[in-house]
Amino acid sequence: MYPSAVSELEALLTVAHAGSISKAARELGTNQQTMSARIARAEKALGITVFERSPYGVSPTEKGQMLIDALPDLLAACHRFSGIAASLRSDNVPRHLTLAVSNTVAELYYPGWAAEFHRQHPTVKLSMVQANSREVRQLVADSAVDFGLVEGEAGRHDLEERIIGTDELVLAVPTGHPWSERAAVHNAISIEELRATPLVIREPGSGSRKVVEDALGTLTEPAGEFGSLSAQRAGMIALASPTIIARGAIRDQVTLGRIVIVPTDTVFTRNLSVVMRRGSEASGDISEFIRIASPILSKHEQSQ
Repeated sequence: MYPSAVSELEALLTVAHAGSISKAARELGTNQQTMSARIARAEKALGITVFERSPYGVSPTEKGQMLIDALPDLLAACHRFSGIAASLRSDNVPRHLTLAVSNTVAELYYPGWAAEFHRQHPTVKLSMVQANSREVRQLVADSAVDFGLVEGEAGRHDLEERIIGTDELVLAVPTGHPWSERAAVHNAISIEELRATPLVIREPGSGSRKVVEDALGTLTEPAGEFGSLSAQRAGMIALASPTIIARGAIRDQVTLGRIVIVPTDTVFTRNLSVVMRRGSEASGDISEFIRIASPILSKHEQSQ
């Protein structure tokens, strides 16, 4: 809906983040003249000078900064509205939506999201590819899928990521492990102990592995490396070694008394995000999937 006005507002936000009109133009895959025209039209329509220009780039005016701070929420609402409107216009037309999903998201969250999406939009066929977070981002960048869902942070200049929720990792051990006694008395495991202890951990390139390494720094040689949550959980039990794993992946085993969550001196959390190619616009179906995923994710978090 109203693509011209939305593109002008997106131009304001991109220029504010980039610090220059030419850099923002490169990020959006357009030329500097077009970007300057968008900024000028936006300022004229708003009746406010958003940016101060100088030979060194641009910076927001005081009033401009207030507008820029409000833009992310406004743009997100615009995209949601456009997605809903598009789906209502054409939901009786068979369509195909392809996505790549990181391993953690695939095991813990995607089945619920996909089921609800299918219930609301039965004519849309979902095709999902499962990979680690790094590979998902590459699939999106290569246009092999329409969008991706990952955990953890990213820094690729050719992709845009929007956070739709958070996920918590916890330190867990099999019942009977020496650390399980420390859980009973709330004796937290220190960062130094974790660094020095061989852990059962996810494979390099996974979002989970990056969260652990960012929090702890250099780790000792792992007790084992595994490519999925289920394999990581089984490896922890088989090797009788500690692991740092998504809380949702062990909830049932904790309830059954087979696994114990041990307190730590640090918190392991990561964002769950939707990934798209920079400059691309979310289709109605993508916007609908994100709309459905966000509240389901919130309910899942509350149940933990």
